[in-house]
This record gives sequence, structure tokens and C-alpha cells, in this order.
Amino acid sequence: MKQFRYPPRVLFGDYLRSAAGLFVGFGVLLAVPPTPVVLVIFGAIAALFAVFGLRTAHRHHLRVAVTEDEIACRGAITKVLPWAEIEAMKLRYFGSRRSKWRPLGSGFMQMTLKGGGSAMTFESSIEGFDWIAGRAAAAMRARGLALDPATSSNLIELGIDPTADEGRQEG
Repeated sequence: MKQFRYPPRVLFGDYLRSAAGLFVGFGVLLAVPPTPVVLVIFGAIAALFAVFGLRTAHRHHLRVAVTEDEIACRGAITKVLPWAEIEAMKLRYFGSRRSKWRPLGSGFMQMTLKGGGSAMTFESSIEGFDWIAGRAAAAMRARGLALDPATSSNLIELGIDPTADEGRQEG
């Protein structure tokens, strides 16, 4: 069994962004006379950054365990997806600029796995992301399920051959 998590150093920036947004949202609400427009705009900003902070805290406490038979996420809620029940895998790249692919330098990847009545989503900042993606691609192949072209292309960018038995390209 291998275990993975989001490193705290990766989440530090998200915690800072959340705190800054909450500071601005609540700061304005406390400093300015409450009018409906101010309440709606800055209340929404505060709520948005509060949700972002909760999401970051969830990722901070999330533990992902991968065995030969399944992948399990343990956090506020525990989800288990047996590899034999995997139905879909999507691997998407989100760039921070309108440009061609740059290996995670100016963006991030997000992988979603579905099957067995549950769905799991991981960002590329989790430890072992490449390994998890290779294992998920192997499970899809073992079930005879096709990967969409974007997922296949993104696997290749990670150095994973979506058609190989081992999941990794040679060299």
C-alpha cells in the first residue's frame, strides 16, 4: 500500500489567499456602513474565500491510500473506489495563461476518477500524482475502457503511455 497527501508547503499559498480574501471581505463589512449593495458584494467575497479556506483545510487533512485492489481517500468523508469498478478517468490541464502546454510550470492538472458510486478528484500538487495517474490508467486498460483524447494526451505529457501495460513510457 502506498499513501499520499498534499504537502503543507503547497497549501500554504492557498491558506494565505483565503485569509487575505476573508480579511478584505469582513474588513469592508465591519468598516463601512451596511447597505444592501455592500452586504451582497463583500458578503459574497467573504463567503467565497471562506469556502476556499475550508476546501484547502480538507485537502490538508486528506490522505490517499492506493493498494493493488483499490484507491481510498480518507478525510472528512471516506471514499473507496475498487480498481475493478472504475468507470471513468478524466485528466485535465488548467493553464494560468493562454499558451501551449508548459509542464505544470504555469498551471496544474486535475484528475477525476469515477466508479462504484463515488467520484474522487485530485490536483497535481498531491504527492505521487504521476504514479496515481499511471495506476488509474492501468485500471482503465484492465477493464477495457477507453480514455478520451484529452486524458490520453495529458498522460503522455506526464510521461505515461496510456496504451502500455506498465503505464510508463520507456526512457
